[in-house]
Amino acid sequence: MQMPYVIRETEEYYPLSVLFHESGMEVEINKVPPAGMVKMWRLEDAKTGELISAVTLQIRDGVYTLGDLAVREDYRSEGYGKLMQNVVFDEARKMGIKELWGSAKVPEYYYRFGWEKMDWDASPRVAVNCHNCRKRGTECFPAILRIML
Repeated sequence: MQMPYVIRETEEYYPLSVLFHESGMEVEINKVPPAGMVKMWRLEDAKTGELISAVTLQIRDGVYTLGDLAVREDYRSEGYGKLMQNVVFDEARKMGIKELWGSAKVPEYYYRFGWEKMDWDASPRVAVNCHNCRKRGTECFPAILRIML
């Protein structure tokens, strides 16, 4: 039986940046990945090749991060986010990485998978465009997260 999706590593950042941006992340649409990009993956419909989800592994402020993770709105709650996290976890373990950092506007989702909330001011600066944002703490309450692998 063929799976309804295919996960593959990619070098093409533009479609991922569009998905991240349209998902409400502080990501600029761009053909060039941000500095510190280690690897990128896309999950696509096996029949059409349509992008469903994407995730990145990055280095931010000197630490490895689950950089960006997004699932298209019409495919949410189908387990694709967890699947894509596992892609990054598996690759990180192969690379000998013992912990990953991240940031999230909806951290409760990540807590279910073993991520722990870290002190914002004592943690590496892993949140993109967030530390100086006027909305942080007034309209937006992101968290800095870490998971041990």
